[in-house]
Amino acid sequence: MTIITAVHATIEISKVMIPPILLGFFVASIIRSSSYFRYLSLPTSRLASAANLPVECSAALTLYLMNSWAALAMLSELHKKKTINDNDLIVAVLIGFIPKSFHSTIFFSVPVAVSVLGLHAGGIYVCLDILASIFVGFVGIIVGKSILKNRESIIIDEENRIFAEKWTVKIINGLKESMRSSKRIIKILIPTIFLAQLATDYILLLPVVETYNSIVEPLGVSSSSLVVLLASVVSQSAALVASGTLLNNGSISVTGCLLLLFMARFLHLGIGFLRIGVPANLSYFGSHVGLRVTVIEYLLIEIANILIILTLILSM
Repeated sequence: MTIITAVHATIEISKVMIPPILLGFFVASIIRSSSYFRYLSLPTSRLASAANLPVECSAALTLYLMNSWAALAMLSELHKKKTINDNDLIVAVLIGFIPKSFHSTIFFSVPVAVSVLGLHAGGIYVCLDILASIFVGFVGIIVGKSILKNRESIIIDEENRIFAEKWTVKIINGLKESMRSSKRIIKILIPTIFLAQLATDYILLLPVVETYNSIVEPLGVSSSSLVVLLASVVSQSAALVASGTLLNNGSISVTGCLLLLFMARFLHLGIGFLRIGVPANLSYFGSHVGLRVTVIEYLLIEIANILIILTLILSM
């Protein structure tokens, strides 16, 4: 029964992840073959420059504003072609938390959090969420300043060829490259998702739930708040709705609500990195570099969450 459940979950997660990966590689390919590629780096050029990243990474950082999968696809191609090295890649992924936070804030945090928690609690949650991402990005900038050296872009100017090619040719080549790159990624992605699913559901999740009450009771938080933790396993939206319900019926205070949300977020991100982060990064960047990227970004975002949780506990 365990294997069947894991297989079913793997199929469901793959159905969600594979289409954006295909689209991401296609968008990245079209952009790279376009004469507008250089202009894509302008919105985030200051972020890249602050961390001594090459201009190629600026374009990927800009893509984080629109689609994280397209950004990862571009970084994957740049890394595969040796345009950027391992350190460039890791720093770019960390700094990508900043533009990615603006996308998630506009399309997720503000609409969901404010509507469910109200303007006051929802506004505080959104601000803390952004601060956590800025923390990770700021660490990336410091690391980049420390270990990366300024160097010129190695983009070869091919404007004559670009203008000579028709858009139909670019689209066809983009589709071919997208299928070729996605095939390489999916071969690693699906079995890794399956193994991560087994580890998450049957090794990690049960002990976490069993020890939850012993953690929250000394803080004066009702044991009924376990529903928020369980909801976070499904999605962050479910956790927001569950905590909003407790807040609205007076079961918890605003501070208690925020504390529960960031405890749930801590668990949600941990499960998310295991279910999606590890498979995605390993398939995009290879086992060695992909694991390094996953561990570093996971540790930093969870450190940010711990700092927020400790701040909320001290304010109770």
